[in-house]
Amino acid sequence: MRVFLLMGLFMILTACSTTEENSDESNEKVGNTGESTEDESAEAEASSEENETTEESTASNESENIEMEISLESVLEEEEGTMIDASRQEIEDELTAFIEENDGDVTDEMVYEKLLEMLGGHPDMQEGIKYFQDFSAELVDLTDQPGGLKVEDGELSLRNNVYILMDKSGSMADEIDGKTKMDAAKESVNQFVEDMPNGTQVSLINYGFSKDNNGEDDSCSAVEETFPIGEYEENEFNEALNQYGSEGFTPLALAIEEVGKVIKNSESTGSHTIYVVSDGQETCNGDPVAAVQDLPEDESIETVLNIIGFDIQDDEVQSLVDVTEANGGEYLSATNPDELSEILKREKLNLFIKYRDWSNENLKNITQASNNKHLDRTQVVNAANTANRQTDNSMNGVLNDVSFSSSQEFRYPKAREWSEERYLIIRDFLSENYEVAGDDIDSEKEKLRDSVNQEFDEIERDYKEDIEE
Repeated sequence: MRVFLLMGLFMILTACSTTEENSDESNEKVGNTGESTEDESAEAEASSEENETTEESTASNESENIEMEISLESVLEEEEGTMIDASRQEIEDELTAFIEENDGDVTDEMVYEKLLEMLGGHPDMQEGIKYFQDFSAELVDLTDQPGGLKVEDGELSLRNNVYILMDKSGSMADEIDGKTKMDAAKESVNQFVEDMPNGTQVSLINYGFSKDNNGEDDSCSAVEETFPIGEYEENEFNEALNQYGSEGFTPLALAIEEVGKVIKNSESTGSHTIYVVSDGQETCNGDPVAAVQDLPEDESIETVLNIIGFDIQDDEVQSLVDVTEANGGEYLSATNPDELSEILKREKLNLFIKYRDWSNENLKNITQASNNKHLDRTQVVNAANTANRQTDNSMNGVLNDVSFSSSQEFRYPKAREWSEERYLIIRDFLSENYEVAGDDIDSEKEKLRDSVNQEFDEIERDYKEDIEE
């Protein structure tokens, strides 16, 4: 009986223990199920935040990988900014409004383009770039006075053309002071032309001679350029001067017409100075005044006719004066061989004085032009640099202001980099070309001054003996 009671009690205890264990296991499973739900939720949230961070990182990387092409050409293509003259606060407000209108979803590129829209294309800056891109150091064209002095490709050349119209009429065979007028005229003319400055071209036209001794008809049509316009050659010129004797009449009008044809048909540039050496007026029924009025004259041809009256009769002087006045020339009177030589010598000295004045005038013009060019380049570069610096300061200042007053996402580092790159490209271009332009101006100035001084020194040496006398 006792055994049975013990066995029953053991069974009851065992059953209770099993129930409690099952209950704990059940509770444990229930608890485990609750913990698993919370972990999954946290994991999901972390995963979401991680995805968002990844997206932001990707967007940031994409912004960093954007390349903006910035060059002088792109700066020149910019439209003038709408807020170039606005205050910093107004520009900041405009950029902030732009960002807010897009709910903050703007890229560096969008911000940079907005900055250019507001502040780009400054006229002073674009003018500075164009100025140095098209810069020329050319200073001034030297004047054509006297005698057609010109600079071509940096070299000064003298284009003074002298035409001697030699009267070969019969009266030139008369003697003065034991020498025929013809011989005295030849001697003086030859000395006159052989001392002309380097580059002077000379022509000799004889008129009034008689080739075949056929009288008036023959000599009144006798006009010939015996020394064609060109550089003086002593032997050839003397031969041309002595080619005909003194035998005919005086076709002065025809001789003037002939020299006009020579000037018109020649390729000689510069001034054309005609010296008529004669002992009398027209004797072939021509009209010298009309002939001299028809001489070539335009913006590229300056023609002056002078008459050296050699032992002219008093009643003939006025007719020759009328001829020179019709062309703005001068009548010069010589009564003997010494006076003729003195007149021609004085003409040469007058030419020297004109060259000296020309030299002084052009040296002054060169210096003034150089100073003006330096001033222009300085004013242009200062205005351009100021505009460039102010634009860069405004862009960076506005970006700073927006960044400090907004969250981290508004800092736009690439926009800042592009702004700085744009500033440096313009600054370096202006600086380098400002220096190069200055050197080019100085070089051009010295080249022109050397050309003028060199030519004048040569002329002065040629005339030195005459100056000292």
